[in-house]
Amino acid sequence: MHQITSYFFMYAKVVVTDKVPFIWTFVIPLVIALTQSSSDIRQATTAEYYPGLSYFWVYIILATYVNGVGMELARMREYGLMKTYVMISGNKLTYVIAVILAQLLFASISLTLFTTVVTLVHGFFSFKLIATSLLVLIGSIPFAVASVAITTLPVKVSSLGTFANILMFPLFLLAIKSPDQWFSFFNPFYALHEFALGLLYLTTQVDLSFGVWATFLSILGYFIIGAIALKRFSLVSLMTR
Repeated sequence: MHQITSYFFMYAKVVVTDKVPFIWTFVIPLVIALTQSSSDIRQATTAEYYPGLSYFWVYIILATYVNGVGMELARMREYGLMKTYVMISGNKLTYVIAVILAQLLFASISLTLFTTVVTLVHGFFSFKLIATSLLVLIGSIPFAVASVAITTLPVKVSSLGTFANILMFPLFLLAIKSPDQWFSFFNPFYALHEFALGLLYLTTQVDLSFGVWATFLSILGYFIIGAIALKRFSLVSLMTR
């Protein structure tokens, strides 16, 4: 536990000083949300507004995991630092947990700031919405574990980061347009958004449609994928060994 705490504070300092992930996970979603037509938004009902807002929550969370967990582990391995961390702690799980915890802290700050600013501007501010966004974050931990699967790709870190961030936008847009069918859950944006709708229904009592069992099974599936990837996570760079 002491080693996890030490790694957490060490990595949290890195997260705070790195501005690039902040732009991807907070600034871009905030700009997009605030540039939407304010007149149309103010005329929307809560049942119409909440699903759109929760899509931004999903993007912030998944972008944080991709850049802060998956890419970070790949980067540390590329630099040869994972071997050092494992030698100190005795296992790779200690550092991975610390990285995930640090990113949860970063995502919670981003979600709180984003939800507060956007809902105040749009006229839908509620402390329940802020609390719900944080509950979605807690429930999204299986996706944080699943992001470890990024490290299994035999691609250079520099290219992998660019590709991953570019890929997130079409997946995000595809989730918005996806039909309510089982295959849509293969898109993590869609799966996490369904989970967010379920929590919004529970916390606000707004009538929102979501698939309970399909969402549960998909989240379990993402966790299993991440657990397998973590077990097979190599400490040696896939590009140099």
